[in-house]
Amino acid sequence: MTPSPPDATDRPSAWRWWVCGVLLLATTLNYMDRIALNQLSKEIKHEFRISNTPYGILESGFQVAFGVGAVVFGVVVDRYGVRRVYPVAVVGWSAAGFLTGYADGYWAVFGCRMMLGVFEAGNWPCGIRTVRQVMSRDERSLGNSIFQSGTGLGAIVTPPVIAVCLWWATDPTAWRLPFRVVGLIGFGWVLLWWFTVPRRVLADEPATSTAPREPFAAVFRDRRFWVLVAVIVGVNTCWHTFRVWLPLHLREDHGYTPEQSLRFNTLYFVVADVGSWLVGFAVVGLRRAGLPLHASRMWVFAFGVLFVTASAALPFAGPGWLEPIVLVTGFGGLGLFATYFALSQEISGANQGKVTGTLGCINSLYLAALYWVQGAFSDWAGGHVRVLAVAWVPAVVALIAVLAFWPKEQNK
Repeated sequence: MTPSPPDATDRPSAWRWWVCGVLLLATTLNYMDRIALNQLSKEIKHEFRISNTPYGILESGFQVAFGVGAVVFGVVVDRYGVRRVYPVAVVGWSAAGFLTGYADGYWAVFGCRMMLGVFEAGNWPCGIRTVRQVMSRDERSLGNSIFQSGTGLGAIVTPPVIAVCLWWATDPTAWRLPFRVVGLIGFGWVLLWWFTVPRRVLADEPATSTAPREPFAAVFRDRRFWVLVAVIVGVNTCWHTFRVWLPLHLREDHGYTPEQSLRFNTLYFVVADVGSWLVGFAVVGLRRAGLPLHASRMWVFAFGVLFVTASAALPFAGPGWLEPIVLVTGFGGLGLFATYFALSQEISGANQGKVTGTLGCINSLYLAALYWVQGAFSDWAGGHVRVLAVAWVPAVVALIAVLAFWPKEQNK
């Protein structure tokens, strides 16, 4: 494979921390629009008289659209650069979330989720490419942690927003208002991006880069790409299984009230965000202690995988153990993404968007099938605990794949 163009991050700018903060806000908004459906899933199921199976299809439809959007935005961002493409993605997903609040039937909600999936997919090719451009290799895990922790922050902020929207509501269709409010919040981010992120910070944008470009086809001859297929499936299975089914597990299987469910879900994502940030700082700390970069990432990744295996105990949890087990799983789960992103940033600078988009598409198609199976199995089993209990297995497979097949000569 031809060498990637040199990173602008060889001379990192102090602006990189501000840029990571703006990326965090984008991911926060992304998850606010996405997770509103999960937090209001019981109300939506009741209004449209659907079971877990069609609800799972809603999630599956989102993932199929997300896969399409990941490829499209991956190609476009490598061609036109994040400065112009990122705002398009944010406006698109904010509009889709807003329109969900006006959906008058199940298939209208489905259409809005499809639109949401296409545009929300742009967050990751854009964000991961940006982190690669502005952060040094040693700092990328931390930059990725900041960027990805917006998923937890969005999930933390969304329940209070929903609670405020529903505070005085007595209408059974009041679940629509939070979608409208959350959708509107996203439009201000575009102004923040345009007016506070200096163009010079994005130093290897396609318009300014003079380095020769490697063909994207070369990526598929790189063994690391295929290892990353296992990694992205592993890190996403646990995280998104809990994102989709935990609220229903709490309310339908354990009788939590809406307020109790929102409070615990908020705590879950706070703990997950703490875990995500600790991953980034841990890698930086291990590097400063003299450990090679790849070894630092692998030690931190292994500990994250160890934490998510706690979910296996859920079917056997006695009174008082449900919440601690879920919190331990969340603590490890979100932090796994930082290592996956850092590994993906090693493959190709010129094709970073397409690498991220292609991997994201593969993962989305997998999750689309998974949600449908999980929904159908939950209906058959009469609950969600078994679905949550096996969510750790692909993460262990991902760890084994990296340790066994990542090229040794690149473990620097």
